[in-house]
Amino acid sequence: MNRLTVSQRLWRLCCSLKLAIVLASAATLFAIGGSLTIHFHPRIYGNLDTTPLAQWLLAASRDHAGEIWWLWVTGVLFLLFGLNTLCCFVDWLIHINLRWRKLGEYLIHLGFVLFVGAFFWGSLAGTRTDGVRLFVGALTPVPGNPGTYLRLDHFEPVMSDNGRPLDMINQLTLLRGESVLAETVAKINHPLIYKDLVVTVMSFGQSAKGFQVLIPNLGMVELVPGQHLRLPGGGRLEVLEFLPDAVRHRNQWTARSERLVDPVFRLRLTRPGLEPWEGWYPLREEIPFPLIQAGVRIWPKQPLFANYSLVRANRDPGAGVALAGGICLLIGSLIALGSFYRKRSRGDRPEIV
Repeated sequence: MNRLTVSQRLWRLCCSLKLAIVLASAATLFAIGGSLTIHFHPRIYGNLDTTPLAQWLLAASRDHAGEIWWLWVTGVLFLLFGLNTLCCFVDWLIHINLRWRKLGEYLIHLGFVLFVGAFFWGSLAGTRTDGVRLFVGALTPVPGNPGTYLRLDHFEPVMSDNGRPLDMINQLTLLRGESVLAETVAKINHPLIYKDLVVTVMSFGQSAKGFQVLIPNLGMVELVPGQHLRLPGGGRLEVLEFLPDAVRHRNQWTARSERLVDPVFRLRLTRPGLEPWEGWYPLREEIPFPLIQAGVRIWPKQPLFANYSLVRANRDPGAGVALAGGICLLIGSLIALGSFYRKRSRGDRPEIV
């Protein structure tokens, strides 16, 4: 009787059905038992869905290793279960001339292996970004995708009679440089999908972008960044920057929040024959003297707001692998079912009671 070598014994263990049952049962028990503790630790698990799992685990483990240890154990068990299934599939390929009739079962094995690989790949290399603001006409970099931008071409919130938002219509364009990669009308439950990138509509809001003001000899005008006003006598007033809420540090103003509290403009005044002036104009304070000297009187009337769309941008590099796994599972299940009923019709399998 031939004795098995150590490597042969190890390979048999890796391909063992008993090992698969033990690993699957242990992983399931740890996953179910650990998930019951999530309800009691909302502070720890509250942002679990906002970042890739690997990043969340590393961050949470620094302060809460005693509460989330079960996730590490569950992950290791599922990884070992996936490796066990992969070994079974490889062993089938080695002996395919003897086991080719079990194609359906082993396609299911392959599908599960691909699913496990896709999950770990996405958890390690994927990105999740909530609250990406898109303004109409502006290019916004896509987090985790260098050189790729989102452009909001049109935005229209759909409201009910009582003012409750029902839907948000976003005409989105995905670009790389000047090349258009994808265009779609994104709505709630209708994301923009391009390869491993999914852009989902979340909400919308308003942001103060400037003020409507009254200037003698010019009338009602809108002061927003990028605005150029021609003044009587050949002068010109440019709006360089607008901060809805700013605080002064010496002679410099910096943004404090995005709320409309202490609005400040940064302006540039140019006049023929005189040095240009550039400075800050806090609306709650007096008009800077250079503006008064140039005859520019400003009376703020009302703030101007710009609507923006809030989207979530997720990138999962394992999405294609997961799709391949799903196809393998579907085809394998159909082949296995067809093989089972064909054999049962010939009397090769007992009736199901």
